[in-house]
Amino acid sequence: MPDDRKFHFPIAVLLYEGSPIVAAAKKYASQLQARFSAERVAQIETLLGQVSQQQSDQKEAAGELGELTQEQNTALKPLFKWMSRARDTAKLAFKGQDVKLREQFQVGVTKPNTLGAHKERARTVITSCRNADNTAALAGQGWIAADTDAMEAALTALGTADDTQEIAKGGKKGVTGTRNRNANDLFDGLLAIQNAANLQFPEDVPANIAIRVEFRLDTFPPHTGGKGTPPPTPPAPQTPK
Repeated sequence: MPDDRKFHFPIAVLLYEGSPIVAAAKKYASQLQARFSAERVAQIETLLGQVSQQQSDQKEAAGELGELTQEQNTALKPLFKWMSRARDTAKLAFKGQDVKLREQFQVGVTKPNTLGAHKERARTVITSCRNADNTAALAGQGWIAADTDAMEAALTALGTADDTQEIAKGGKKGVTGTRNRNANDLFDGLLAIQNAANLQFPEDVPANIAIRVEFRLDTFPPHTGGKGTPPPTPPAPQTPK
């Protein structure tokens, strides 16, 4: 039986958030050296690469996703709703900044129309909504942190639905077990980096705010929960072969 994961969010989120955390640890290595050695950071960076590769291997072992389950279609609806709201708010907050709107908020980006692509676009929008350079402008148009939390919750719910389907597939137990063991070690390592950063750059020092954002101290591990009403029609399930 594959090892159980000790965290309850998609591995894609672990990889997406892990990359900037490791990058921040390397950037501030001199300040963190007394609390967290460069050697440990290098070990965690190696784990990050291994889990990323093993995630790809596991997907290949399972085969391409041929159809969306009812659970996935249901989970997509609130995510689409929040992404639409975030984009509309961004268009007001950054009017005329077409490159920023497309790159950071995925305005006008609709392809590819796959589950993985929708999830990746959602992660990009969530990250942009939490970016300290954008929050004030978004807040000026009525967007608050709770809205971003709800969008992230919708993404997490979709990831759980995706994981449920993948775990049910056969032919990938060995790959999944190895990936999960390394993912658990990576998760522990990222938390250790964050703890060292939290001690070194405490939140009660205003000058540390931007640094703490780099270490994802307020966004990782992600929170769960949230609900919403259905938006426009999600991508239709493909006919099984």
